[in-house]
Amino acid sequence: MAGSGSLFERIGGEPAVHAAVDVFYKRILEDLKLVRFFEGVDMERLKKHQMEFISFAFTNEPEYVSGHEFMMEAHMKLFEKYGLNETHFDLIAAHFHATLTSLGLSPELVDEAVDVVATLRPAFEEGGKLNH
Repeated sequence: MAGSGSLFERIGGEPAVHAAVDVFYKRILEDLKLVRFFEGVDMERLKKHQMEFISFAFTNEPEYVSGHEFMMEAHMKLFEKYGLNETHFDLIAAHFHATLTSLGLSPELVDEAVDVVATLRPAFEEGGKLNH
């Protein structure tokens, strides 16, 4: 782990993650390639889950964070019914990167955070095959 303390602490803790989640979903809901995946979704509930996930993922060592099965289960309907796949994951990851950058995090912290999230991409590759 780079730096001192967990990634969660180094990015600014709960206030910073809360701000990032708000900006992140604002960006996603403005993206015409992604907004359809969020139609009818309770966004406040989703933001709460995202806060919890980031808090966990950025506090624990990456090798102990296995999100593959969780991501498959959480997104199964979107994989099967709407064709969610790794292309969409890449768009979301780009929004995540842009969000953290816009909030003034150092390039090193942004890269470290995106690297943690990038470990989830294989679930979207696998899930994307379910709609073919």
